[in-house]
Amino acid sequence: MQDVDHVESAEKAPPPSPRAADWFWRPWYAKIYLALALLYWIGLELMMAIPFDRLNIYLANTMVLLIFVFNPVTVAAILGYGFLKAKVGCGEWVITPGPPSQRPTIDPYTDPFDARSGLRHLRHIGVIKD
Repeated sequence: MQDVDHVESAEKAPPPSPRAADWFWRPWYAKIYLALALLYWIGLELMMAIPFDRLNIYLANTMVLLIFVFNPVTVAAILGYGFLKAKVGCGEWVITPGPPSQRPTIDPYTDPFDARSGLRHLRHIGVIKD
């Protein structure tokens, strides 16, 4: 009987709260991603410090596009996704719906999407060409 009570209390206990280090530093994909981000930013600094000719324009364009992949905000968002899911999963954080969207009231006579606006609407749908 005592073992059954112990098992029931263990099932009712919430899972332990996840630590940020378990999601940002310890997984293998986090280590690879952070190492690549570090190499990228070092390479970008070197590219800006060393003059290059026209043959490296493709490398420069690639480096500029990779800014979006290795941006610190993007790194935090990608690695933090699992952490946020774990926080919600253990019940520490709760997702609540936001307020209903409040569309600002637009005067129907100045809204080009409203048929009551007359010529504005006709210009919007292409009947009247300027």
